Amino acid sequence: MGRRRGFGKIKKPKVAPFELIDHTMKPLPEPYKLMAAVRKDYHPDIKEARIALAWRKEWKADKDGHLKLGMCIKASDLQKELAEWDFVILLNFEVWQSKEFDKEKKLALLDHELMHADESLDKNGEPKVDAKGRRTWRIRAHDVGEFSAIIERHGIWKRDLDRFAEAIMKTKQKSLEFPEAAAGASGDVVVQ
Repeated sequence: MGRRRGFGKIKKPKVAPFELIDHTMKPLPEPYKLMAAVRKDYHPDIKEARIALAWRKEWKADKDGHLKLGMCIKASDLQKELAEWDFVILLNFEVWQSKEFDKEKKLALLDHELMHADESLDKNGEPKVDAKGRRTWRIRAHDVGEFSAIIERHGIWKRDLDRFAEAIMKTKQKSLEFPEAAAGASGDVVVQ
């Protein structure tokens, strides 16, 4: 007769690391207020997109020590049948709540995540719709994908890096300092 697995062990209930931020709450939670301001100022192309915000709690740094601050996720066809959202933006709860992660950084994070939310267009440049007549959306990739070591060794060797360097040179803003709580083992933060 075999032994029962787990016999005598008390299992802790699994804690879900996600929590939808209530968009119906009065007053409106800070993340939704800030997102509304950013959408109005910079993202008129996605004004029809239904975007939810959710906390991602206890987000750990990856193997390279990068800690995610946020992530924009496009709803799948099944998810759109089950919920009213086209996108969900996950926000790192611990980083967002830290005193050092001020309003300016929060706006920058939300702006970054909203850049990922993009409309799907047909070959004529018209918005695509699905069989149910709903707008379709896509996730836009980052403008730049490169390792800092490659830039150090080879310089600005491709056009996307050149455009990125030009954008950096145009800004007069100092870099935003990130709190210790936002950094992974390597001190890097990742915004996806």
